[in-house]
Amino acid sequence: MKKTEKQTPLRVIAAASAIPDYPPAAVKSLMAGLGLNEKAFALLMNVSPVTVRMWTTGAAKPCGLSRRLMQIFETCPEVIAGLTAGEDSRCR
Repeated sequence: MKKTEKQTPLRVIAAASAIPDYPPAAVKSLMAGLGLNEKAFALLMNVSPVTVRMWTTGAAKPCGLSRRLMQIFETCPEVIAGLTAGEDSRCR
């Protein structure tokens, strides 16, 4: 009999799909979908507004970690509500 493996956070992350690319149009679309301007999106992403502007104009590409954060915010926008509500936003 085969043992059923427990779905640990590490296994879930390892099974996640590849990180998508976020070209300028995708960054702009994500910002619009979240209702954020460049400055607010920069604060959320922990980068400077200049960096966000470079992403939206195509002068620079988001790094892997930034793309992963964008993927999380795109697929689970409710995560942002926990960050902005002033509540304890630790994972439960």
